[in-house]
Amino acid sequence: MNLIGRFRRPPTSQDEAVTGGAPGSRRGKGVRRLLSAVLLLGILAAFTRPGQRLTRAIARRLDARVECFTEPGSSTYARVFAPIFGRLYDRVAEDVYAELTARHRTRGATIVDIGCGPGDLAAEIAARLKEVRVVGIDISPSMLLWAGRHATADGRVKFLNGDAAELPFNEASVDMVVSTLSMHHWPDPADAFAEIDRVLRPGGVALIYDLGLLAFTPQEMATIATAAGLEPADVVRERARGGLVSSFFIRYKLEGVD
Repeated sequence: MNLIGRFRRPPTSQDEAVTGGAPGSRRGKGVRRLLSAVLLLGILAAFTRPGQRLTRAIARRLDARVECFTEPGSSTYARVFAPIFGRLYDRVAEDVYAELTARHRTRGATIVDIGCGPGDLAAEIAARLKEVRVVGIDISPSMLLWAGRHATADGRVKFLNGDAAELPFNEASVDMVVSTLSMHHWPDPADAFAEIDRVLRPGGVALIYDLGLLAFTPQEMATIATAAGLEPADVVRERARGGLVSSFFIRYKLEGVD
């Protein structure tokens, strides 16, 4: 789908005067340069270890410069980016369903979505599991306004303002924690993982998904796990499954223990 062409307005005589009679030429050059840079980064990331480190550093820097938690950024995320990630949300919701079914916890379970954003994942999970409670947590009030579209009157799906490092739940009170594209924003990932471990019931599970270029490396994750009071082996790092979109993501899995 040609999104650039779809939303471009017809050129005017004023455009031609500005661009010297070549409407869209500057934009075309900019797009070509951007695509060339992305291709170069992709080649470096795919074939060289230094290139992988460089690409990861650039991706993290770019992400840090993008503000999507307040208006108008949250509106852009909810309207543009969330639908793009729809296939990922479908995959994650299927993983949640499979994990809870295997644990015989599809009735009365409590599922917490950390960094719920506009609430699309919470809605997908609730649609598949009719007898669970889904609580979305987000630090952004404007994101929670978007998420409120999915809240239910009976409280089965609701959204709260909260921090990953201070979850508003009692110890061993949550059957599943899930998170997508949020972990790299956590100021202190060790505190967040310690909180996740605290609230998980024995036999519960946490599934944390993040974009591969922004996700923590195995060495970084081992350091985080240790700082959280866990063993490095407690947090399993693996490539997300389920199609092309999911292949760009890393999944971290933490089991609740006695």
